[in-house]
Amino acid sequence: MGQSMSPVASGAVKAGVAGAVVAIILFRTRKLPAAEMGFARPPLQASLLFLAIYLAWMFGTDAVLHWRGPWDWGPWIAAPLLASALRVLAVCVLGPTGEELLFRGWLFGFLLRRIGTAATIVVTAAAWAVLHYTYSLPVIGVIFVDGLLLGLARWKTRSLFPPIVMHMLYNLYAIW
Repeated sequence: MGQSMSPVASGAVKAGVAGAVVAIILFRTRKLPAAEMGFARPPLQASLLFLAIYLAWMFGTDAVLHWRGPWDWGPWIAAPLLASALRVLAVCVLGPTGEELLFRGWLFGFLLRRIGTAATIVVTAAAWAVLHYTYSLPVIGVIFVDGLLLGLARWKTRSLFPPIVMHMLYNLYAIW
């Protein structure tokens, strides 16, 4: 029988993998134009509007579908502080950053010139939803719409930063 990892080691592995994904994407796309990747200062008003819409969607779908599950602080209280910090770093910072760099950064920029705005938003949302195939079908549907909202935010603000922040807040809510 295999020995399981400690919570700290598990958190470190998750954060390390997510950090490596971010580093690899940034390295592989370093020669692309900043605008293509969405590396631009977003307009504040549009960013706040998309954030408000996204949070309303998040809370609304959870109220109806209860996708988040019950609030259970037990595992957080029982885990060492470092394990919890590494988990938050992996799931709420590095993971969303890597996914957004890939889907609303590189893939969005790659597809936009080739298939147009609407198709790009739908294709990136669908690809991102497929990444989450282990969830139930209703939750995958929610994730698909999440992806549409993230894509709309990327397109309207011309920036990757609002989708990254939106995704981080969603994951932060989901893991507690």
